[in-house]
Formats: sequence, C-alpha cells, structure tokens
Amino acid sequence: QKRRLAAQRYNTLLSGVPGVVLPKMSSGCGAICAQCDCHVFHQYTLLVPADLRDGLVAHLQSLGVPSGVYYPIPLHRQKAYLSDRYNEADFEVTNRISEQVISLPMHTELDEEQQTYIAQSLAKFLCTDG
Repeated sequence: QKRRLAAQRYNTLLSGVPGVVLPKMSSGCGAICAQCDCHVFHQYTLLVPADLRDGLVAHLQSLGVPSGVYYPIPLHRQKAYLSDRYNEADFEVTNRISEQVISLPMHTELDEEQQTYIAQSLAKFLCTDG
C-alpha cells in the first residue's frame, strides 16, 4: 500500500511537467489508488523525451537521485531473440518507448519530502530542456 501511495504522490507531483507521460492503470480499478491491489509498483516508470532521457539520468545522479533504465534493449533486439522472423518495422512503438523509459526511486520508506525533491529536480531539468 505504501508503494501505491508513493506512486499516487509522484503522479500528483509530476502532472503537468512538459514531456512526461505518467503511468496509467486500467479504468477498471479507478487508476492508481490506495484501495486496490492491482499494481504493486515495484518500479515507478514514466516516459520522457528520448533526446533528454540520458541527460536527465545524469542530472538526477549528480543530485544524488538514483534512477534507472531497467530494460534498455527491447526483447526482440536481445541476442536470444535475434532472428529473421521478426520484422523491425513491427516494433516501432516498442523501440520508441525503450528510448524514453526511466524509473524513479520507489520503496516503502520513500517520504513526501524526498519525492518532492525528486519531482522538482526532474521538472527543472525538463522545463529547461536539459
């Protein structure tokens, strides 16, 4: 439940930041909520402009804010799955998203002050275009 509350807080803090696409849940559970158990938020992953993502990771790191790009290589491009049976053109969305994802700190002891600092640091970078 603490992670869901933290995710809800991130969504509130980051709503309206230019270029950020926040996590969305199915409408069946009323989006991110503290009352359901449909998502455990072991990660809080959002999308940012691809051309700014790596700079944002470096910026956050310089401020002591860990972030991660946990799946930088799409599955169809990984060695075990490289094959002529896949048409690269079929993975346009996958390829684009793999260049935009970034995960912010997420754990049960994350407090409001920490999240505000993280969100403000991210917003400042993106609002000044890196």
